Amino acid sequence: MPELPEVEARRRYIEETSLGRRIAHVKVFDERILEGVSPRALSRGITGAKFVQVRRRAKFLLISTDADRTLLMHFGMTGDVLFDAKGTEHPRSDRVDFEFADGSVLHFSDHRLFGRIALYNTTDEGKVPDIAKLGPEPLERSFTYKRFKDVLAGHNTTIHQVLMDQELIAGIGNIYSDEICYQAGIRPDRRPRDLGEDETRRLFDKLKWTLRRAVELDAELDGHADLFLIPNRGKGGRCPHGHPLQSETIGGRTSWFCPTDQK
Repeated sequence: MPELPEVEARRRYIEETSLGRRIAHVKVFDERILEGVSPRALSRGITGAKFVQVRRRAKFLLISTDADRTLLMHFGMTGDVLFDAKGTEHPRSDRVDFEFADGSVLHFSDHRLFGRIALYNTTDEGKVPDIAKLGPEPLERSFTYKRFKDVLAGHNTTIHQVLMDQELIAGIGNIYSDEICYQAGIRPDRRPRDLGEDETRRLFDKLKWTLRRAVELDAELDGHADLFLIPNRGKGGRCPHGHPLQSETIGGRTSWFCPTDQK
């Protein structure tokens, strides 16, 4: 599932390719991808408008139009976007096409249909239900070490579960929770109350570092197995130091870690 770094990469992609273009048509090929809006209402709501701003909040993208509406995108497990400058591409599992007046197209595809698209008659993200309940953005300056400590202190679940709770910290999922714990040298099944001050500080610093570095790399980590756990995360995988990985079910999710490097 796309997490904060992957969704941020998609935000940049849409910003670079699709802002300022007039929407001429909206084609919905599978209305199961829509939430709270019909194909007709989606088309009527944004046809003739322009995308003027795209923001990321947690794992969501919020695309504002000059008609004072917000298009919400969530990518689920397999969602993605493709900008087609000539309007000749036909992506596999194409669900919605945003056709621009200049002939270009922004495709939204999703093979497994766990993603969704919604439309809201506001540009105030605080009035968007999915967004209003989210926790703080971990890469914002306002997410300080003190604030992180307060989040940990108020919960008695595992570190892995705290990092993944979208109402506590926004944008981190199963994969990056594992990565953050690996970078900090801390097992994901430990509980916050058992961490020493130095461990808590290290977890915070590595949370910031891991997400920033992944964003800088546009979430393309496969060529960096010497640095990240993610490229070899899974059965038979090894950590960047060459030690075998181990899995454990934590809060109903499979977590991978290095029992040698993480304590």
